[in-house]
Amino acid sequence: MTSSPYEDREQTEVKHQILQRYLSAFVPIVGDWASDIAYIDCLAGPWRSVDPSLKDTSFSRAVEVLRSTRKVLADRGKAPTMRCLFIEKEPGPFQRLKKFCDETRDVEAIPENWDFTKHIADVVRFAKGRSKSFPFVFIDPTGWEPLAIRLIAPILRLDPGEVLINLMTSWITRFLSDETKSFERLLGSDLPRLRQLQGEEQEEELVRSYKEAVVKAGSFEYACTLPVMKPDQDAFHFHMIYATRHIRGVEVFKETERTIIPFMHETRAKAQERRRFAQSGQTSFLPAEAHYKERRFTQYQLRNLEVAKSELRKTLETTGRVLFDDAWANAMQHSTVMGSDLREWMNEWKASGLLTFVNLQPGQKLPRKHEHQYLEWAKK
Repeated sequence: MTSSPYEDREQTEVKHQILQRYLSAFVPIVGDWASDIAYIDCLAGPWRSVDPSLKDTSFSRAVEVLRSTRKVLADRGKAPTMRCLFIEKEPGPFQRLKKFCDETRDVEAIPENWDFTKHIADVVRFAKGRSKSFPFVFIDPTGWEPLAIRLIAPILRLDPGEVLINLMTSWITRFLSDETKSFERLLGSDLPRLRQLQGEEQEEELVRSYKEAVVKAGSFEYACTLPVMKPDQDAFHFHMIYATRHIRGVEVFKETERTIIPFMHETRAKAQERRRFAQSGQTSFLPAEAHYKERRFTQYQLRNLEVAKSELRKTLETTGRVLFDDAWANAMQHSTVMGSDLREWMNEWKASGLLTFVNLQPGQKLPRKHEHQYLEWAKK
């Protein structure tokens, strides 16, 4: 079998794919109007990188995207400046990071040997360093202390601006019941309630609670989450939380999610196949996917579909009419729910005589965003 730099850390590859795929769509969109794009990696590493050129790191993947999207924007006659701030406090990893930045000459890459938690004001200053700038901030800690809402609130309030946060739920839930551990700064007044919960319910409520705190602190309009599974267990390792103020950001993130979910399952299937081979020494004539097993993600997806559908129906029954853009955005903020699911619900309700569409164009079967079209629930 061909070795991958992400072997035994497939969850990191999935995380980097999320970042790269989102940025690949985000930069060309923002670059159409912003004169400066600031990418900030607050805890850059590198950690556990095995590639000599550091291609298996988040900061390298980000620089790669900026290079490729610069060409896309140039073809449109756009040339925003692109700046990167990469922060790492540990001396050893920082030296590797600095060497990478020193050798990167076509994109402005600034390394700083900082403890991120003590340089929030400097991060904000960098983000606002140029006029008409749009910052994208990536916060990917190995623990939970750097994610305290009060600590990162100045970053969350950057407007314009978007954030992508890695909430390490597998570690947090492991210690959440331990009252000697300080989670108040992370979870605030919701901590006692969360400590009363168990298992999957606790994990999912933890994510929901933290996501809502991010939205409130940054006055974001929308936030999406996406769980990433452990490669060797039927469990989630962490949840990526993305926050934006524009529905276009949700569209891009959902498209990223749509492609990442099968990619994640594919990488896990290959990891499972590699472990079977290591244990038995025998290869299979069937593809890795034929032996693939998982339960957690499927149950999570089914539950989210049920909740999103129920919430939309309740809103329609209560208000009578909902702008399609709002219905779409609210449904899509539920992880793993896709546009195809919403279309299925609308067709089902329409066939049952419960739902009609308002302001559709001649020949149009279903509503579209940005066209002031509505979903209208049948009156009893």
